[in-house]
Amino acid sequence: MAQYIEIPTKPIKFEIPEGMKIVTADAHGYEGESLLGKTWTKVEMRQWCGNKSWDWILVNIISNPKYSRQIGEMERNNQIVHKGMKGSPWRIKARPMAEFLDEHWEELPW
Repeated sequence: MAQYIEIPTKPIKFEIPEGMKIVTADAHGYEGESLLGKTWTKVEMRQWCGNKSWDWILVNIISNPKYSRQIGEMERNNQIVHKGMKGSPWRIKARPMAEFLDEHWEELPW
């Protein structure tokens, strides 16, 4: 059975193809699951970056001198947390990092 959406300000209807669903954006423009309050692990950060290696993320994002002020601020605000010891877990606050990636997407060597 087909689904339809009705837009109250304009009398337009369109069919949603079977197997597809409507995904709404939150206040920050991120579709689907909200990033509010979410913390990423290294694995989740890699997934968000198209499964780039952790070394790629370190070189191109976290340790990149071009972004040192912004990344440093995120570290000081505990939005990026790591102990610096081998094997210690990384915790990355999802929403600020997603906003950073959106801001610099075109600059990164994907």
